[in-house]
Amino acid sequence: MNPNPDILLINSYAPRQRVVSDAALENSLVILRTFLAHKGLYAEIVDDQRVSTLENGVPGWCLQLLKAATKLLMKTYRLKPVAGSLLIAAWPLHAYALNCRREYMRNRIRSIVADLKARNIPMVGLKLWYGEAYTWSRELAAEIKRHCPETVIVAGGPQVKVYGDIVLCNSDFDLAIMGPGEEILEKLITLRRQTLYKEIFLEKVVETLGGRLLKTGGFAGDSQDVIRGLATQTIPDYGDADFDDKILFHTIVDGVGCSWNNCNFCSHTRCTVPFTPRPVEDIITEIKAMLQRGVAFFRFSSSETPVEHGRKIAEAILAHGLNIRYSMFVRATKVTEETLAAYRIMIQAGLRAVFMGGETGHDGVNRDIMNKGVEKKDIVNTIAAIRLASDSIGISCRIGLSLIYPCPLPAGITLDEVFQANLALIDESLPDTVIVNPPGPFPETKWYKEADKFGFTFSEGAATFTQNFMEYEYSIYKPVEFWQDLGSSLHNMESKAVLKETGKLRAYAAGIGIPTDISDEYLMMTEAIGLRSKLDLVKFKQQTLIDIISGSTDYTREITAAINAASRRMAAAYTNK
Repeated sequence: MNPNPDILLINSYAPRQRVVSDAALENSLVILRTFLAHKGLYAEIVDDQRVSTLENGVPGWCLQLLKAATKLLMKTYRLKPVAGSLLIAAWPLHAYALNCRREYMRNRIRSIVADLKARNIPMVGLKLWYGEAYTWSRELAAEIKRHCPETVIVAGGPQVKVYGDIVLCNSDFDLAIMGPGEEILEKLITLRRQTLYKEIFLEKVVETLGGRLLKTGGFAGDSQDVIRGLATQTIPDYGDADFDDKILFHTIVDGVGCSWNNCNFCSHTRCTVPFTPRPVEDIITEIKAMLQRGVAFFRFSSSETPVEHGRKIAEAILAHGLNIRYSMFVRATKVTEETLAAYRIMIQAGLRAVFMGGETGHDGVNRDIMNKGVEKKDIVNTIAAIRLASDSIGISCRIGLSLIYPCPLPAGITLDEVFQANLALIDESLPDTVIVNPPGPFPETKWYKEADKFGFTFSEGAATFTQNFMEYEYSIYKPVEFWQDLGSSLHNMESKAVLKETGKLRAYAAGIGIPTDISDEYLMMTEAIGLRSKLDLVKFKQQTLIDIISGSTDYTREITAAINAASRRMAAAYTNK
């Protein structure tokens, strides 16, 4: 029988599905549990972010009606009066379903808090996500503090990496970890075991560790610590419960940081250590461990996998005869014969999708506003090189191109000029999907610290804007009229006008047959299950959109079953050798 846990690790989640990969294997919490177990400490995981649980709390009849209404809306969306009437007619259903989901999630909070109290669990670790998932985490923390005042609440995850100590403002989180959490959690749990009262424990943490925001790894600026951490990276020990109702793709740490790390808009710059590769032999060991568990789909986690490091990984995959598929983030580069050769090897090794941040097709904007370090020709040439490498060996590798629009403007440049430059970039590169994001001035970026220079204004000040931004539920599928005002503007464009302009570029891509906003891991996995043509991707996008808007998971469950079956088949080819 297991003892009471030293820490309960909780994955936050939102009332509705936001992207199809929400229910991927939860690698980071399992890494923490595995690491702590090796140190003789016991952690349990609460992870409600699973495929079919997104329907929990909503009556089946309501979901089916919403699905039917959504299908009808998608057929008539170009007929504005008809679409508007359908939207208004379906709105009470949407409101009812959302209210049901929120009540279900409030009940989950009560259940989690009751368990904490009954078992007197001394510490909780919350993995924070954005928007309504962050709101749910704050509500959970408030209930924990109310009913379990001696339980220490530690926040971590993507939201802390983006917002830092701001997550500690107007919340009941006691501590926040910015960076890898394994070693610092071990220290905290050990100290908590030695300290009777929470107040004294927190005083000791501030005294010995320097404050309530605990920076680790690249966020602490310690390059030697990053190198050591990558050399001893924990391989997650997934149990059967971790696989239940999950999509079988695993996020694997291939390195930390970015080789450029100077973009004005990018929150990744808070990691101050330049790209540091993880030893290739350790990556191969982890891939083999996952194959043993039936997982053959992988996504590399670093902000950018440099071409040379990607080539070394690919050569090792081929040398070990591993049958896998993977995706990764790439940076546009000056293309050489070596670039082309490297991509050939990576595609042969299983690379089936890349995600590239292009940001804009306007060189002046990329230089003066983005500080991207690349020009339009680099973006076009890199995409062309990947295509050429793919064609030369007869194996597909899909490309996702990310753009930021609208954006701050240099002196003398108009928004229409940027729009036209973006159209030219899309037309010349013809990516498999285009991801268009509105501009976001994230804390500690140049866009945030020099907001006036870049044309951003905050009606109630930067601090209030940031608090709103953290809980803002960004979903591209909601009509602009239903968005809340964010309290910000760009060159006198209010937030709703900004979102409308974003939709204009997205609509252009869709209008020429390029599906929008499909993540790189789904570009990779859909290819593996036979959805290979552009029309297949368009249909995939339409079907997943129905699920996301209606709250149903019918298609998501269907596609998950196909992906998981393919993953197990590929993994079996290795394990049965």
